Amino acid sequence: MAAGWNGDHVSRGIRQGGKISQEAFMENYDPSVLPNETYLLYEIKWSSSKRSWQNCCHNTLSEHAEIYFLEDVFKKQRSDPSDHCSITWYMSWSPCGDCCRAIRGFLMEQPNVNLVIYVARIYLHKEENNRQGLRSLMNIGVSIRIMDLPVYSYCWKTFVDDEDKYKDDYWPRHFAPWIMLYSLELQSILQNIPSCLEISPGENQTPIFSLCVEDKEQKRALTSANP
Repeated sequence: MAAGWNGDHVSRGIRQGGKISQEAFMENYDPSVLPNETYLLYEIKWSSSKRSWQNCCHNTLSEHAEIYFLEDVFKKQRSDPSDHCSITWYMSWSPCGDCCRAIRGFLMEQPNVNLVIYVARIYLHKEENNRQGLRSLMNIGVSIRIMDLPVYSYCWKTFVDDEDKYKDDYWPRHFAPWIMLYSLELQSILQNIPSCLEISPGENQTPIFSLCVEDKEQKRALTSANP
């Protein structure tokens, strides 16, 4: 069985070649909705190779996508521990606090690995365990960013199955308000200031997003969160 692919993956939009279907990508990486799944598109580049390796996975009932990557994908791909490795994740949800601890432990054991994480939205953004987890990753050098329009375009070209694509590029300008809101909230988390983002249920289970900026620290966060 190839890393990152099994029958369950195919049933949820991941093709045998390691690509994600257009439908799964658009449904799960739309920041204006709150899907239950976590998808992780990943890119691995070894210093000893000129090529990068791309694939994708998602959570299961028993395992989060991040843990699957750390405990299955990376171990199968790693050959020389001295080889420097750059990893980029494009996630539909940010890691939870428990996964952040696992990622931190992994990186402490792998000093030659560099990790960059892009996320479409922030998971349970008001829970302090999750906020502390993201800060702990930042403190050891992990770059955490909200996906912006160029990143959506890159993921579309790199990870979406060509057979599904109805167009060559994907530039969802209508995502801009949610990108801004999540960028603000991420800055609030990383700067350890109160949450600025409110998400409440709306009609037909459509979430309502609102901004709550009450003090100078939050205003500074908003200024620095320019997607």
